[in-house]
Amino acid sequence: MLTHTQMKNNFFGIFFAIFAAVGTLFCAIGFFSWSADQTIKRNGIKTTGTVVSFSSSSKGGRAPVISFMTQSGESRTYYSSTYSSPPSYDEGENVTLWYLPNDPDEVVLSGLDSWLLPGIFGGMGLVFGAIGYGGFIWRWRRKRLNDWLRLHGQIIMADVVDVRYNTSLSVGGKHPWMIIAQYFEPQSQKVYSYESDNIWFNPAPFMSPGQKVTVRVSPKDYGVYEVDTSFLPKQGN
Repeated sequence: MLTHTQMKNNFFGIFFAIFAAVGTLFCAIGFFSWSADQTIKRNGIKTTGTVVSFSSSSKGGRAPVISFMTQSGESRTYYSSTYSSPPSYDEGENVTLWYLPNDPDEVVLSGLDSWLLPGIFGGMGLVFGAIGYGGFIWRWRRKRLNDWLRLHGQIIMADVVDVRYNTSLSVGGKHPWMIIAQYFEPQSQKVYSYESDNIWFNPAPFMSPGQKVTVRVSPKDYGVYEVDTSFLPKQGN
């Protein structure tokens, strides 16, 4: 059975995985939408159409209805599915469009129609992907740093100055705890502050007055560190 801490770690792994998957899906939709439009522009026939009317959505947006002539002299009407308020064109306005000669219903308009869906899905994909993949990269880099510090880090003893909630993080309505420690480095005459990783129980009862904690720091930069909380008891299920 998983411990409480393992469940929390699994939660964040699933959280980042969902965001990464959604980001990838949205970017793929945005790319294929853009690619489809580019295919029509590349293989289609460029012509000019006229806005003859508008269709309306239930939310008040308006999409242009375009009349154009094909190369063979056939009159066609294209109903845009891109609604906006105010509308992106005026009635009677001439607009550039591309259509496929073997399927004149496949149309791409210049302007808003050609970039709206790729832009929306691509932008959302980048946001979700940045959170998901960024979270994985951060966890990977943090693990690599901690492994390096355990092998090559310099050990210092820092004074515990506070134990408090990490209010920037909440899981199931609960905040984790953090140990805050300080160390005065006499050679540089600088004070360094250190925060432990998240602890999912109150560590204060297991600490004594004047408690010091072990901190592993980079010999070249005391601001690169890991607070050792192995002195605390393991959390039960």
